[in-house]
Amino acid sequence: MIVVAGAFPADGSKAAEITEAANTMRAATLQEDGCHEYRFSFATDDPNTVLVFEEWRDQEALTKHFAAPHMAEFQAKVGTFVTGAPTISRYEVTDKGPLR
Repeated sequence: MIVVAGAFPADGSKAAEITEAANTMRAATLQEDGCHEYRFSFATDDPNTVLVFEEWRDQEALTKHFAAPHMAEFQAKVGTFVTGAPTISRYEVTDKGPLR
């Protein structure tokens, strides 16, 4: 499994626009083959930081996601509210289960 997690700085005064774009992107992405989870949220300590968390079956599914039409549409919208470079990491996970 591939996990993608990160953050990007955004104009918090555009929270409604960000939320709308994120929800549209999430709905479309969850329909993609190989997508197990796809979430955006605002950092609780900084309303100008948007967090992203994704789970993918494998690299092939993630690569296809980057080429999806809704990804291009989202990236065009992001330009209207992102205020800096994102910090995003990719993790390869071999096991997943409940925290004990």
